[in-house]
Amino acid sequence: MVQYGLDMEIVLVGLNHKSAPVAVRERLAFGPEESRRELARLVSQTGLSEAVIVSTCNRTEVYGATGDGPEGLDNVRGFLAAFARWKPEDLAPMLYQLTGADAACHLGRVAAGLDSMLVGESQILGQVRAALRHAREAGTAGPYLSRLFEAAMRAGKRARAETPIGEGAMSISHAAVQLAAKMFGSLRDRDVLLIGAGKVADLVARHLSRHGAARVRVANRNPQRAERLAAAYSWNAVPLTSLGQWLEKSDIVISSTGAPEPIIDVPMAQAALKRRNGRPLLLVDLAVPRDVDPGVAGLSGAVVYNIDDLQSVVDSAVARRREYLEQADAIVRETMDEYLAWYRERMVSPVIARLRRRAEAIRERELDKALRRLNHLPEADKERIRALSSAIVNKLLHEPTVRLKEHARAGVGEELARVVDELFASADEFDRTATRRSG
Repeated sequence: MVQYGLDMEIVLVGLNHKSAPVAVRERLAFGPEESRRELARLVSQTGLSEAVIVSTCNRTEVYGATGDGPEGLDNVRGFLAAFARWKPEDLAPMLYQLTGADAACHLGRVAAGLDSMLVGESQILGQVRAALRHAREAGTAGPYLSRLFEAAMRAGKRARAETPIGEGAMSISHAAVQLAAKMFGSLRDRDVLLIGAGKVADLVARHLSRHGAARVRVANRNPQRAERLAAAYSWNAVPLTSLGQWLEKSDIVISSTGAPEPIIDVPMAQAALKRRNGRPLLLVDLAVPRDVDPGVAGLSGAVVYNIDDLQSVVDSAVARRREYLEQADAIVRETMDEYLAWYRERMVSPVIARLRRRAEAIRERELDKALRRLNHLPEADKERIRALSSAIVNKLLHEPTVRLKEHARAGVGEELARVVDELFASADEFDRTATRRSG
């Protein structure tokens, strides 16, 4: 039976900092290798034709292209629940799902930083780009999602270039250092332990340097990377294996590793705090999954902030840029409309293909009957008749094809496509052809 509407629908299932706490988000965090591996499984197990996973500290979103939207959404929800080792019914209230134009526009807003905890932050654009790259490496990004993500990245770039939305935008790293500065005042005479040496740690280091922090130690699983980051600011690198010792000697700890489990547990923190003789220890955990065991927050002398707790630091910065949000959002919608025009045009492509097959089948049958009666004609004349019949069919179908595509781009093509299929019985012809082939 012919299915009307899009031959492939865009679907999105995800959660973010507004729908789920960090304790849930960290169970759905996909690292690069994990993402590539799980993408292949996602496509093979859910019936999606294409898939991309966007996973950051603030969100995990699965984008898919499927010929069966409702079933595709159900399958993705099941996949996420299984990955998180969570009961589907417990995870479901924290998940949101979008399809078609809503899903596309959401991704555009994500890429522009409009859906971030820190509105206007720029890191998300690189994370969206990396998500597409991982999907291409896994072989799960086809024409629908590739064009969608490319359009979203254009939207993100335009929003930043044409509005001040990104000017002075506070990053997670900036918020962490501002929090430390607010708690301790000057950072010049404070001992800081920076754990991790990736992109987030690099941004933290820049902000620490701008705030005058001089007594900074850098620890990382890869000592060479720790040494490179520390050397750039004339700081010291220390071994991660002696983490308990450096906790004791630090006033501020900012951690952003990719470890799957906490690297600072309760016994380690408890021992360090005991040796600090009541001096407070600020631990800012920027990692998802978390680097600091949640139980550490209950220890006397420990002040623990995770990525969700930074919201209060961010609110004032967001308020200053509210006036630009509407302007940036309009740019995103305009840019994503270019993708949606292409996407909607694909809605009528199967109908146009069926209509042409129907017309060609009729042309060939009638041409064959006519040429049998005109068998006495020279081959050159027969070829002219064949060319004439093709030209007539093409000219007759040209205007309906153009109108169908125009209506599709305007978002009103589905009903017209249904009428065309009904008037020309092209769907019936399609079903008969499919039945003959399967037989």
